[in-house]
Amino acid sequence: MEKVSLVFDWTTERIDTWLTKQFSYSRNFFHHIIERWGVLVNWKVVKKSNKLKSWDNIEIDDLERFISPIILDEAPDIDIPIVKEEEDYLVINKPKWVLSHPNSIWDISKPSVVGFLYHRYSALPSVWNFIRAWLLHRLDKDTDWLMIVAKTEKWLAHFKELFKEKSESESLEDKDKVPLKKWYRASCEITMEWKKFLNTVEWKLPFIIQEVVKAKVPNMTPKMWITQIERIEKISDKECRLYLQIFTGRTHQIRYHLSSHWLPIVWDYLYWKESKRWMQLTAYRLEFKDLSWEMICLEI
Repeated sequence: MEKVSLVFDWTTERIDTWLTKQFSYSRNFFHHIIERWGVLVNWKVVKKSNKLKSWDNIEIDDLERFISPIILDEAPDIDIPIVKEEEDYLVINKPKWVLSHPNSIWDISKPSVVGFLYHRYSALPSVWNFIRAWLLHRLDKDTDWLMIVAKTEKWLAHFKELFKEKSESESLEDKDKVPLKKWYRASCEITMEWKKFLNTVEWKLPFIIQEVVKAKVPNMTPKMWITQIERIEKISDKECRLYLQIFTGRTHQIRYHLSSHWLPIVWDYLYWKESKRWMQLTAYRLEFKDLSWEMICLEI
């Protein structure tokens, strides 16, 4: 899309509101552009609250420029520890306060794995669009540790095939055979209801939670979620630590599954209660086959 020039012919309206009616982008998206001088009214920079007048001339910069990787120049250049680096892939230790990727174009200024990769690796393959570029899977902002990143197109294709095989396998047995496994560690609050559940689970480990769920996020379609509780450690009368493996990779899967079975993750602001501390969920182990079909197992 090239730069366009339009004439406003109504009585009065805010510039940001009017722009959303002309193009299929959100109001926040245009706030981002206006702040970067991408919209001029009568050849002058304006604020997002500017009220248009009849016959104002509106000049709009090339919108594609604002949804290209170039915008990642504005992402913070942060340090993220590298656990393992090979020619085809990279395994990093994501801190809790870092996004996997910007949730939208107006989150570019927040620290993210994508921002880190953009500043440190200039030739990584891109997936879908720049927002999720290079990432093969994601972790919530409050979840830390192991994430894998594709460095080449051949590894990207290889790992996508593993994810596809895991997703399309119908039985739990078939999913378990796929050489791609992820383990998590969660510190959980012991509720009165959980004590009853715990008495049942402890004698059946590993214990499978398998159910169709709709996550507590917008526009999520109900899907089958499978989480396996492999080990339980009691920390105190009020807290325990769970070691889990997931067989499906749904948004908020572990958080939802544990809270719905009366075992909320400590400081989970969404599925338990508000907190200013980081949620206690960690991706501590990752296992997969590389391109030579050697089994790689990383654990922190």
